[in-house]
Formats: sequence, C-alpha cells, structure tokens
Amino acid sequence: MGERLYRFVYRHSGAIVACWTAIFIMFGSFSAMLPSVVKGPGLYTCGSAYEVQQLMKDRFGMPEDPIIVVFEKQGTVSDTRFSAVVRSTLEKLGDLHGMAFMMSPLEHDELMVRDAAYAMLGFDPSSNGRDEIKQIRDRLPRYEDISVALTGKTVVQEDVNQASMEDFERAERFGIPLAFLVLLFSFGGFFYALMPVLMGLLSVSTAMGLVAVLGRIFDLELSNFVLNVIPMTGLALCLDFAFIVINRFREELEKESLEKALETAMRTSGRAVYFSTVCVLCGLAAVALIPMPMFRSAAFCAMLTVILAAAVNLSLVPALLLLFSPWLKRKRFTSAFHRRSYKLWAFWADIVMGKPGRMLVAACCILLLLVLPAFRLTTAVPDASSLPPGTASREADEAIRNHFRQNGISEVLLAVQSANGKFTLEEWREIAGWIKQIQKDLSVTSVKPWLESVQSNLKSSANATALFRISLMGEPGSSEVNEWLRVTENKAKQAGLRIELGGEAKSRQEVVDAIADVLPNMLLLIAGTNALVLFAAFRSVLIPLKAILMNMLSIAASFGVLVIVFQSGIAGKTPENIAIMVPVFVFGLVFGVSMDYGVFLLSRMSEAFWKKGDVVTAIREGLASTGKLITAAAAILIAVTLPFAFGKVEGVRQLGVGIAAAVFIDATLVRLLMVPSLMKLLGHFNWWVPRWFRSR
Repeated sequence: MGERLYRFVYRHSGAIVACWTAIFIMFGSFSAMLPSVVKGPGLYTCGSAYEVQQLMKDRFGMPEDPIIVVFEKQGTVSDTRFSAVVRSTLEKLGDLHGMAFMMSPLEHDELMVRDAAYAMLGFDPSSNGRDEIKQIRDRLPRYEDISVALTGKTVVQEDVNQASMEDFERAERFGIPLAFLVLLFSFGGFFYALMPVLMGLLSVSTAMGLVAVLGRIFDLELSNFVLNVIPMTGLALCLDFAFIVINRFREELEKESLEKALETAMRTSGRAVYFSTVCVLCGLAAVALIPMPMFRSAAFCAMLTVILAAAVNLSLVPALLLLFSPWLKRKRFTSAFHRRSYKLWAFWADIVMGKPGRMLVAACCILLLLVLPAFRLTTAVPDASSLPPGTASREADEAIRNHFRQNGISEVLLAVQSANGKFTLEEWREIAGWIKQIQKDLSVTSVKPWLESVQSNLKSSANATALFRISLMGEPGSSEVNEWLRVTENKAKQAGLRIELGGEAKSRQEVVDAIADVLPNMLLLIAGTNALVLFAAFRSVLIPLKAILMNMLSIAASFGVLVIVFQSGIAGKTPENIAIMVPVFVFGLVFGVSMDYGVFLLSRMSEAFWKKGDVVTAIREGLASTGKLITAAAAILIAVTLPFAFGKVEGVRQLGVGIAAAVFIDATLVRLLMVPSLMKLLGHFNWWVPRWFRSR
C-alpha cells in the first residue's frame, strides 16, 4: 500500500497540491456557516416523551421548543405594575414576523406566581431561530427592579453555539502555538514544524465547511456538539499523523536519498497512519449505533474529519515534501538530539526489560488507583446549567426552576388518548381509575390537569386527548424517578391503556436507557473491529488482545480522573455529574486515537523482530525508535485538547479533560511501561498465529 501510494504521489505531486488547494479554498470558505446550520443538542429519542411533545404541537399548537420570556421582580414592585410590564412587553413582541404562538401568564394563572412569570413564544417552522432571538432581545425592556430575559432550548442552544465557537478560538490561540513549540523542539526546523500545524488548521476548516454544505443541502439534523468535536478531532489527529510521517521521513533522510526516505516513510509510517485511521473509524462507527441525533451526527462529522486528516497526510504532506526537495537536498538535517534520544529510550527499554514483572505490577497499581474512582462515575443529561454562571439564559432557566419547580420534585406529563375520536363513558371511568391508582402511589405528590383552560376544550376535539401533570418525588434523571417511569409505563401497557408519558424526566430516562441498551453492542463492535484490524496489521493473536486491554485500562483511568476533577469538586468548583455523552465520546475517540501509539510502537517492534528474530532487540529498537515520537505525539494531542478543558461549556470542558487524561496515561504508563514489560514476559508468543493461518 505504501509503495503504490508513494509512486502515485511521486508522479502527480503538483496535481495533488493543486487539487487540495482548490478543496481548501472551496470548502474552507463555508466553515463560518456551520454555527447557523447546527441545531439543538440532539439528545433525545423518538420514544414516549417525543410522542407527547408532537401531540402537544399537533393538537394544541404548542411549539416543540418554545422561546420562554421570563419576568422576575423585586419585592417592592406592585402586582399591578408587574402585570403592566408583562402586558406591554408581550404586546411589543406580538407583531414580530413569523410569530405563530404566544401563551401569556396573564391568561394562564399557572404561568405566574407572586414574584415571577413566564410566557412561551413560538414561530413558524421556516424561521431559523437565531434571527428571532436577536429581534426579541432587542425589544426586551430594561428595568432596575424587574428583570426580563430569554431561555428555552432554542435560546440555550444559541448561547451554547456561541460559547463553543469561543472555545474553539481559545484552542486555536493557545493549543496551536503550544503544539507548534512541541514540533519545533522535536524537529529542530521551522519548515517541518510549520507543516503539521498548517495541515491541521486547513483540515479542520475544510471539514467544518464540508459539514456545513452537506447539512444545508440535505437538511441534516446536526447537533451543536459537532462545533467542538470537529476541531478537537481534526487538530489532534491531523497534527499527530503529520508529525509521525514527517518524523520517519527525517530519520530516513539521514541515511538515504530524499526519494528513498520518503518511500520508506510512506511504506512504514504511512501504513501505520492507515491502520490507525481504520481503528478510529471503527470506534466512531460504533458510537453512531446510539439512536440519537447527537451521537450519530457527531460520529458522522468526526469520521469525515478523520478521513480528511488521513487523506491530507497520505497525499498532500508527501507531495509538499517532494516539491520542497531541492531545498531539503541542500540542507541535510542530522540531529544529535535524535541520537541522544535513541540512546535514552534504549536505556529505558533495558531497565524495563531487566525487571519486567516488577514494572508491570507497579504500572498496574498506579492504574488501579486511577480506575477505582471510575466506579463512582454518575452521568446526567446536560441542560442550561452547562453554560457559564452569569449567562442570561442560564439565569432565566434557574429563575423558572426556583419559582415554578420544587426541589426534589419531577414533573411528568401523562397523555391519555381515546380509541375512537371521543372518550366514551367507559374510557373516562378507566382513566379515572388509573389516575386514582397513581394518586395512591407514595412517590406521587399530586396529579392535576395540564393547563385547565386548554383542558376544558378537550372533549370537543376531533381526537380527544386528556393531559395530566404528575408531580413525582425525586430529581429528574435520578434512579428512583427513572425506575418509576419504567414501571408505570409497563403497567399501563399491560392494562391496555393508550397512554404516553412525557416531560423532562421521561426524556432523560429514555436517553439513559437508549445508551445503556446499545452500550454492550458498541463496546463489542469497537473491540472486535479493532482486533481484526490489528490482526491484519501484525499477523499476531496476542498483540491485538494486549492493545485492546491496554486501551480499555487507560480509558477507564481517564474516567477516574473525570470523577476526581469534576464530581469531587477538586477543581475548586461545585461538584457536578459528568455529561452523559462525555464517556461515550471519550471511549469512541480515544480508543481509536490511542491506537496510534500502539500501532506505531508495535509496528517498529514487529519490523525489528521479523528482520532480526530476537525479542529483546525488537523491544529495544521499537521503544528507542518511537519513545521520542510517542512522547511528542502525546504532547501535541494534549496541547490541542487541553485548552478545551478551560472552555465555557461544561460538557466540552469534561471532554477536553477526559481526552487529555487518557492520552497522557496511555502514552506514559501504558505504552512506555506496560507494553514493553508484557512483550518481554510473553517473548516469541507475541507473534504467535495459528498453524492453519501460517500456510495462507
């Protein structure tokens, strides 16, 4: 594969550079369009909660994601003045273009309490939301004693999109220069250090533009999470791939001609990049099994970004090296630092192989200390609280929860539908009996009709539907509330009632169950496909199994770091649960990304073993040749992902910490300690294959 690719690049290097330049210009110009194409978080299933939401939209005109205007007054403000402010504000908003729905607290008593009120607005489906939010905010009045602010999923989404782009810009400002310094220190040359950075920035910009175009043409439901997944994945992998290919090229250039050095680099490091890409794609494809727009769209965008990064580094990077060959020929880079690095890592390999059992036990003990906290990991579906404190939409959401929600209480919507257009007397009796059973439940505090003024018109509707609001003890997403929802839904189905449960608590329960149902198949698919890829790469049974086990240990340890940093509040902030999508994406991304180091390290060990047939020599040469490479590549990955840990969106911070921790653990404890120890202990069995396979 490497030799054929080298011959193609050698013959068409100019055309390759021209084609990639056109691609970068064409799609890179659309990258700024991506925030306007992405939609909500996409963290929902098409289950009962979604059906209730659609029912409320179709039967009662309630928009799926209404914009909520929150009014909150100080105690000195009279009720008369407060009502007047609410009325005048809604009158100003009523004539906005595209306004299709307005529910006022002056007409619905349940939307107003003593010191606060909120109204719900809805616009035509053709509106994009962003323009409407800007218009509403421009028209909101400002008072010293009455606050008026916006919240709701659409508003929170817009704020998250804005914060995500700021997080990306922060990563560019700090992560890219830091990665450049690592490359400059490793290569000792400005040109070689600059090339991976340029490839990373161009690949991310192109990927964002390509996703924006595809999303606009095919009306894809893209989660706003892709605004962070694309740059995080693209920068990390593209810089890593470029560094690995160029580093091998530099090594060979000290011994061979430029053309021969590039051919060897493509045959070895290019092959490793290819297999690493396949491993990453397998992990992301498994994430796409989760039936929610967030996971499917983020996995699709990340896969597109990974393919683009691999294509750039397997075609454009060698083409550029060839085009700059006259300059490279004039100045041969012989690095004393490289030779000292080789001796240092060879010395370390001898230390590890001298006492492999003790080294393995020590590394396992450290990993165990990090893995143990992972058993306390608790996840939660993110909401407005994922935004930074002080954000207007977060404060408005907190105002609604403080004034209209009870702490420790979940609200569940119960929708009961008639079988034949109108409720019969027998159906009403069944409903009444069912409601009485629910009211007797010790976990239920109250059962009331949903919005009495709407409920009064139900019997005249063409398809009668009764809606009730159930107040349930327990926080939304808690284990006791989730179990109550599952049991109640099963009992209703067994009783033959046509009911659907909805609301925030039900939506969270369905999200948790959807991930839990798919998780075993996802893990099996990731492990199985990666094992097959590594078996094809190394023609070994034990090496793939070791690599998968090591990856799982490093990822589990990173989960422990997440628990220590976020759940225990060690970072100086209030302890908080881990966003439910973070462990999934850390596993899907890092499992493939960390395969980079495994593939590169094991490739050099296998290369030396099949050439010389000695295990000790193979381990020493493999570790000595890749020690600096793995350390620098890990430093690059950490440099471009860790800045996200200081972002504004909570889930993004957790994802940045999780990936950086997993990469650090994998590149130190696992690749440089556990792997050589196990390789030494297993000896020739590392490259054992069944006899029937050898004859093929």
